[in-house]
Amino acid sequence: MKKIFGVLGLLTLISACVATGVSQPARFYSLQSINLHNYSNNKIRGNVGVMEIALADYLDKPQIVTLKANQIELDVSEQNRWSESLSTMIQRVVADDLAYYLPKASVKPRISAREDFDYLVQIELNKFDGTWGKSINLEAWWTIKNYTGRVLKQEKVVLSAPLGDSYDDLVNAQSRLLSELAQKIAQGF
Repeated sequence: MKKIFGVLGLLTLISACVATGVSQPARFYSLQSINLHNYSNNKIRGNVGVMEIALADYLDKPQIVTLKANQIELDVSEQNRWSESLSTMIQRVVADDLAYYLPKASVKPRISAREDFDYLVQIELNKFDGTWGKSINLEAWWTIKNYTGRVLKQEKVVLSAPLGDSYDDLVNAQSRLLSELAQKIAQGF
């Protein structure tokens, strides 16, 4: 009798595994620097540091976040993830794009508070998501400060672009929006 229950338990376990299928492996994505425009600000020389990006809490996770069709419910994908901290990745990409738009300046991510820069760029990213088949949206505040900490320029930017139906489309569109953000910051110098 114990053998029958053991065999039945094993068969139940096997059928449950077959019924649920094998889960898909996670895919990891990375934002890329994309130089979209020919704009450059040749007036600015010196060192420019891009500070750590302040992210809205709903974005500060390894999973990629999108909006469902109702525009109020979030979809947090377990299978589609960022390859590293989103804040760190955006900081690096914006610094690379800014270096393109500010060719006479030395631009890099600010890693330590001990680093000295002529200018610091702060970005507060409040929205960076999209709805499949509709659009991807970026909403951010950016600030340029001089070496003494005095605010030279501060603006809010709202950008959007069409979004396809895949995570590849999403990440490519987000990379393009970050390049547009970097161009707007470069125009602020």
